[in-house]
Amino acid sequence: MFRRTASEARVLILAPVGRDAELLAQTLRTIDVESVPVPSVDALLKELRVGVGAAVIADEAIPPRQVHELTSWLSSEPPWSDPPIIILTPGGQSKLYSNQRAQQFSTLGNFTLIERPTRPEIIQSAVRASLRGRMKQYEVRSRQEALLQANSDLEQFAHSASHDLKEPLRNIRLFNELVLKECGDKLDVRATGMLEVVGANAARMENLLADLLAYTQASNIPEGLPEITDGRKALHAALGNLDASIVEAQAEIIAGDLPAVRMRQSHLQQIFQNLIGNAIKYRRDDCPLRISITASRSGECWLCSVADTGIGIDPEFREKIFGIFQRLHTTSEYPGTGMGLAICQRIVERYRGRIWVESEPGQGSTFCFTIPV
Repeated sequence: MFRRTASEARVLILAPVGRDAELLAQTLRTIDVESVPVPSVDALLKELRVGVGAAVIADEAIPPRQVHELTSWLSSEPPWSDPPIIILTPGGQSKLYSNQRAQQFSTLGNFTLIERPTRPEIIQSAVRASLRGRMKQYEVRSRQEALLQANSDLEQFAHSASHDLKEPLRNIRLFNELVLKECGDKLDVRATGMLEVVGANAARMENLLADLLAYTQASNIPEGLPEITDGRKALHAALGNLDASIVEAQAEIIAGDLPAVRMRQSHLQQIFQNLIGNAIKYRRDDCPLRISITASRSGECWLCSVADTGIGIDPEFREKIFGIFQRLHTTSEYPGTGMGLAICQRIVERYRGRIWVESEPGQGSTFCFTIPV
């Protein structure tokens, strides 16, 4: 069940003239709705900060200037929150007046106009509908909070596990190497082979933990306006780390002019390094490997791409490859952890961009990602 406080289910009533507030409160009590009359817009704003299910406001109680104040408060609410407001308008007004007030109230967003005089059941129906919609908003909030907490717990677990498991894995590898070094001549081929398998699997687990930690760190990129990074420097650093693999694969790297973008250099470098590293790994044997890195302005984003002449990807796997630990090939065919593209996607999405691939089997792949300007 989603969380909700008593104050979040109440109806605030701003109708300071005569007995309007009292009559409205009586009308709502008959349907078991708690109401709180307030004497002014300032008092309304104060109570709104405490919590609200809905608000009923008499038109004459809120002049245009204070409509703006209420709109400002609503704009500061979190994305899930859109409090419903019922405006009671006076009857017998000119069409011009009604249109002007409707235009002014439109800035409130989730509002309903009811012309007075009106029957109690109409007020009751409007309040019920408003509260039902507001409860849905609280449910969304509760689920978002639960999801954020679950993600936080999972990221904390992944971070702790990746750190805590490193030491025992190092010891397994170390003692495995010592046994092979000091006792290798006393072991038969079968025993030596088993120890080599242990060492290889320990090394693979270390790589998995390193990538899991990188994924967790990518999840913890702070909100806010990121720093400016020279795209050329990030690419140069990535190519430097891949220099031996590039030479071994005899890959031709073609890099266009890259812009300065709002992303930390380490993150942009990691994206380039993973995408270019994949292009090298999944190259074809029957043609030279050519990797092209380009960038261009596309609306309010920079569109970057890494294109290769590799083995390509079947269209049905274009989404799957970005999943955690998702691999289309066995480790004996192509080594790796299956985390590289998941890390790229997490980084890009944390910077409010998107990443995708355009590819056909045997025709190479083009990985594209956007970075907001």
